[in-house]
Amino acid sequence: MRRTVEIAGGGIAGLASGLAFARKGWRVRVHEQDSGLRILGAGIYLWENGLRVLDALEVLPCVIRDALPGWRHEKRDRLGTLFAQSSISPRFRLYVPLREHLLSALYDGLIAAGGEVVFGSRAIAADPEGVLRFADGGTANADLVIAADGINSPIRDRLGLLKWRHPVGQFGYRVMIPRAVAELTSDVGRTHCENWNGSRRLLYAPCTETQAYVQLTSVRGDSAANRTPIDRDLWRATFPHLDWIIDRIPEHGRGDWFELVRTRSWSKGRVVLVGDSASGQPPFLGQGGGCAMMSAFTLAEAIDRARDITAGIADWQQRERPFTEWVQRVSHWYGQLAFLPVPLRLAAFRAIGSSERLKAATLFVAARRDPTAAAHWHDPQPMARAYDFPAIH
Repeated sequence: MRRTVEIAGGGIAGLASGLAFARKGWRVRVHEQDSGLRILGAGIYLWENGLRVLDALEVLPCVIRDALPGWRHEKRDRLGTLFAQSSISPRFRLYVPLREHLLSALYDGLIAAGGEVVFGSRAIAADPEGVLRFADGGTANADLVIAADGINSPIRDRLGLLKWRHPVGQFGYRVMIPRAVAELTSDVGRTHCENWNGSRRLLYAPCTETQAYVQLTSVRGDSAANRTPIDRDLWRATFPHLDWIIDRIPEHGRGDWFELVRTRSWSKGRVVLVGDSASGQPPFLGQGGGCAMMSAFTLAEAIDRARDITAGIADWQQRERPFTEWVQRVSHWYGQLAFLPVPLRLAAFRAIGSSERLKAATLFVAARRDPTAAAHWHDPQPMARAYDFPAIH
């Protein structure tokens, strides 16, 4: 008999979960409270781990069809002086496609695989026995329920799975800007660059030939920089050499205070948490989407391998949760470098950049993981495997 999964949330985690289970032959239904796909944010960082999951789900070409491969990452100070640089190997890919392209590819793949997406359907709770409950009083029974309903997950909270939510004291304004023709060939225009002045940061990331992703971050208490719409004069004064970026920033960008989530468990009975409901994290490693897709893919794979839902969930959680929680910690503490005095922060950046082993265990620990490899399921120490992957040099 065909097994069923009901999924709350039609974002990256929910659609990736649905597609992963549809590829395994399950009957899949995704419930999204909005009237259409939630095209929020701007560009999205996809490192090697996320790209491999998308390839295994057979949607990678659609996701990166217009995206440019990353080739170099830099860090510069307020005057544009370079203080850190790394090249990105073709064997360790980075793309920053439009979030819209990612969601659309996952949605189209799910529908083509026989899945269903119900818009305007708001899930508010779930029973451990496999019952999803909706705001209109309706219910849906399934062999498995997935709560991919985001960082504010009511399903997680009503099941008592939330341990804590901590604000990390940082604000981010994310937006897409148009690119000039000259940027397509210049080193500056083709490079992913973090620009720092005190605790303020401006990230520039080429996405396509016509668009780039920009993120402005600032710390709590820096009220002028936390403002939306942004104060252009403030940011021009902060980064005088980047007026060519700041002048193009529109006023409709997305502003968020970043948080870190920790749960008591990723599951209760036949209800599991995937994505920000389980592993919400600040964006400083560019792994929010990557971790969500890894969790979705490995959940379907673990249950399929175990041939039993309960055993599969247990194996999945034992294998994936410690790893993902480590990624969350690293993302949090890397972001906390913004609170250090400049000399100490520069020393930390240089210490991390000078050690391949330290980078492997921190900045690139998630990006180096390949959840689609057969070896992933036979490795008793999955954390150690990340150290062996050729990457940044």
